[in-house]
Amino acid sequence: MSGLGKLLEQARRASGTWRIVFFAVLALTAAANFFSKPHEPHFVYDALPLFWPAFGLGVGLVMVLVVKKIIQPLIVRPEDHYDDL
Repeated sequence: MSGLGKLLEQARRASGTWRIVFFAVLALTAAANFFSKPHEPHFVYDALPLFWPAFGLGVGLVMVLVVKKIIQPLIVRPEDHYDDL
């Protein structure tokens, strides 16, 4: 097995550890956002703690739903579409 193959296999075995590390970093950044205050909020919700992480999560979920429910049915083709050409 090549060096890259060994590296990928090792990463696969350690995926649970990486998941814990990523969630810990996420929790630490959310906690840092909770304790820091913006200098000059531009609107009311900007001053709320954890507003921007929640806003980013909400917008990301909406984008996934729009692509999955609206865009995908418009661009999907049958599996044998290119066989008929």
